[in-house]
Amino acid sequence: MDTTTITVGDVKITPFLDTAMLGDPKAFMPSVADQFISECAPTLDERGLFTLAVTIYLVESGGKRYLIDTGLGNRRRAGYPMGHLDETLHEAGASVEDIDTVILTHLHIDHVGWNTVEDADGNPKLFFPNANFLIQQNEWDFWMAPERLADPANAHLVQCVEPLKDQADIKFIVDETAIDKNLTFVSTPGHTPGHVAIGIYSGGERAILIGDASHHPIQLIHPDWSPSFDIDPVQSAVTRDRLFEDVIAGDHLWLAGHWPFPGAGHLLRLDGKRVFQAL
Repeated sequence: MDTTTITVGDVKITPFLDTAMLGDPKAFMPSVADQFISECAPTLDERGLFTLAVTIYLVESGGKRYLIDTGLGNRRRAGYPMGHLDETLHEAGASVEDIDTVILTHLHIDHVGWNTVEDADGNPKLFFPNANFLIQQNEWDFWMAPERLADPANAHLVQCVEPLKDQADIKFIVDETAIDKNLTFVSTPGHTPGHVAIGIYSGGERAILIGDASHHPIQLIHPDWSPSFDIDPVQSAVTRDRLFEDVIAGDHLWLAGHWPFPGAGHLLRLDGKRVFQAL
């Protein structure tokens, strides 16, 4: 697999496609589905579905390798494709043993799937055996509540998140804490209570890995269009609009894991409208 390495100062960023997912506008944004279909018609397939990438970013900074989120994983789940990060890493010559730290922007199913895989007895074991994990404390507390762990819809938490307590070295983070001299957490609440983006600042250059602060480029025009899985749609809309403006003002490189792979480019204002210019 061909991979493209992006540099931001002294930091190297390599995107890996875990898989692609198909989205139905009527489930994705039910309150504005008709308008979404109308405005995004050229990007829809013959069934009226659109594609969401599940992109994972390997960030090399300060001599360490950080993996930002872990995709869907290799378990079969109803309504979701299986991820292929194991294959894409292998094809790129990267080893799971070489990952020093996994940073989770939040704990939704398509961002934690490769935290664990199943051993010969069907029990979860760490996929990245030498990595420690960085997780926002309020994100962890929200999802580890007994009623959420008991919800069958959250089986991924039991399989891929809860086992970290006993098997992994976890560092719980509060708010906008620096990760190293180049990387920092950026608070972006709304999609989930503890959702964060990852800011990169090196050599006078800036980038931001946005997690799920935005799922689709149409939100540049309609930041108030919040997907059905935003826990706080009002807050996520405010966060998204602010993030767009900050990125344009600061000329950050934009890295969006659900936008068309590899999700990298610049946000610009042309004729009064925000637009995306892919790398």
